[in-house]
Amino acid sequence: MQDMQHIDIHALLAERKQIAAIWGIEDVQEVRCDLDEDQCWDVLKQCEKQHDCNYGITWDLIECVAQYLFGDAPENEDGRAA
Repeated sequence: MQDMQHIDIHALLAERKQIAAIWGIEDVQEVRCDLDEDQCWDVLKQCEKQHDCNYGITWDLIECVAQYLFGDAPENEDGRAA
């Protein structure tokens, strides 16, 4: 099995004349800093299943899926979502 740390995904895609938008748990945490890594991974997996091919994965989709899976984001002291 190849060492996953040395795979250049962009080079592999270029060889096949393909592109991909890559989302990670860090992106989910930009929207929902209250979620841990496993919860963020759950959000990403659900986004992959649910996304609309006309729009792709968006910040709004990530936020909606996170809310669906884990409820509302906790509020800050000023009453806004964290």
